[in-house]
Amino acid sequence: MPRRTSPHGGRDRISTKAKLADELVVLGHVLVRARERAGLKQLEVAARLALPASYLSKVENGTRRLDVIEFIQIAQAMDSDPAEIIRELRKALRR
Repeated sequence: MPRRTSPHGGRDRISTKAKLADELVVLGHVLVRARERAGLKQLEVAARLALPASYLSKVENGTRRLDVIEFIQIAQAMDSDPAEIIRELRKALRR
């Protein structure tokens, strides 16, 4: 039986996470650099967020997506400017 393509999901649907896998890894690398510039360890940032270190680890290795609010909270926990991190991310994605 031929595979049916559906604009609303189903077998042929590709998850957004899969589509953005490379970009999520780049975002993770940018966040690692920002954290390291701030002189912080994963555990310290996670504690500031009141979240387990595994959460931040997944973000940094590109296996967890972030929404905008989470991104801003992480940047603030690192005492970093979210806009500056976005600028760095845009540059990294152009390479």
